[in-house]
Amino acid sequence: MRHASASVCLAVILVACGGGSLTVSEYAAQAEELVATLEARFESLDTEWESQAPTLRGARSYWEGRLAVRAEFLEGVRALEPPDELADIHAAALDVFSRITTADEALAARVATFETVTEHWQWVDTPEGQASLAVLEEVFALCRATQAEFDATEERESLEDVPWIPPELKEVVKVAFGCPP
Repeated sequence: MRHASASVCLAVILVACGGGSLTVSEYAAQAEELVATLEARFESLDTEWESQAPTLRGARSYWEGRLAVRAEFLEGVRALEPPDELADIHAAALDVFSRITTADEALAARVATFETVTEHWQWVDTPEGQASLAVLEEVFALCRATQAEFDATEERESLEDVPWIPPELKEVVKVAFGCPP
């Protein structure tokens, strides 16, 4: 159960969250950075896990690392201060990221009850694994919706030189969250 794409989606959601004095573009850049860090750390954990024979100790270590990454990411999202126009998206991101963290905590607890681990991703077929995947699909859906919203700002480029339009209505947000299809 690789979650590399999930990280990217989480980043998209993060970009859509917040309030404060940041512009939408500044907020998106901070969210992208959080997502990139999350993605790199998940990729490292996945690569290390897949490069060795599956063991109970290795599975438990993998999940300890994964939960640490999730917790740090969630704290990073909570610390973002989105502009007012992204408050709803930020709230949705906090909700879904909290739920994926909770789902992964339940999955890690299930893995901790295993007596043996014979396959790298054997936890996927557990009820907790399926629950985590279901929330992950919600993360992906939010990612795609947020990416589409930011992509739509590209149409504003033609308004750049129109002096009577407020700057916030001219802002073009260019982010690439890498959401799965």
